[in-house]
Amino acid sequence: MAPSKQSEALKNLFEVFSKQMPEDDNAFLARVVYDQLTTVASEATEVTYEDVILLSEAGNYRGPAKWVKPLHASMDHVLLFMHGGGYNFGSLTSHRLLCAHLAKACNCVALMVDYRLTPEFPYPAALEDCVAAYKWLLDQGFKADNIVTIGDSCGGGLATTVPLKAVRDGLPRPGAAVAMSPWTDMVGQDSQSLKANVGYDALSTSEGIGMLAKRYCHGGAKFDDPLISPIYIGESELKKLPPHWISCAGYDLLLNDGTRMAEKLEKAGVEVVLKVHKGQQHVMEFMAGTAPESNQSIKDIGQWVRKTIGS
Repeated sequence: MAPSKQSEALKNLFEVFSKQMPEDDNAFLARVVYDQLTTVASEATEVTYEDVILLSEAGNYRGPAKWVKPLHASMDHVLLFMHGGGYNFGSLTSHRLLCAHLAKACNCVALMVDYRLTPEFPYPAALEDCVAAYKWLLDQGFKADNIVTIGDSCGGGLATTVPLKAVRDGLPRPGAAVAMSPWTDMVGQDSQSLKANVGYDALSTSEGIGMLAKRYCHGGAKFDDPLISPIYIGESELKKLPPHWISCAGYDLLLNDGTRMAEKLEKAGVEVVLKVHKGQQHVMEFMAGTAPESNQSIKDIGQWVRKTIGS
């Protein structure tokens, strides 16, 4: 089935982005442009928002976050939402509407993390901030089984690496993970879609992805570190990860990042659901409330999360 006319709006917006992005590597202006992603989604009804500053147990500053609270949602179940943007872009603004629609569908409250970005703060800053947010939720009394790590693109990678780091740190693993168009492989040499989808992906180029990977790993971090590229997690640690829902877009350069991650998880015996949306662009769920394909994907994610964690 051909993509709906509504979903074509995302492709059009991505094409505009590629023209508006500053050529002088101005991070501030690039982030302002990226935040316009929020314009393709609709406002979710009956949802309130609350800004919060996360503090560690020792009272150390960890940065801003935002509560997303659908009316009548379970207050015992929570989405730990980590936005995409190649670790270079994205904010509480760019993904607020998407997060709200997901929270409603999952019948959970959500905590959006405004983690530190590159090039100012390379790895492990983003991972540290998101793991700190996970610890904060545990400190607030949320049971690990009632927490879902969820994100898109690089946030989809974090949806897997945060549970891995949590387990390595001796923390209980979250109840589930949801990764939309996840970036799981910064090496990229085994990803066929990086070549096959050139000309179809309206947002990304292989050169651009490589540049963002170098920024994130600036300072000597290795592209194949499992905490950077979860595709390289060994089987013994994969077995310790929570059930995963992985959503991929057929025209995405990162398509195989998601499909290969699903294959590895399944081989390790982890419950995983893989959905590939043919003819769709990177993070097609951005069209929340405005495109039927996006709405169906979010509905399906919500049903799975409710069943998996009991929300």
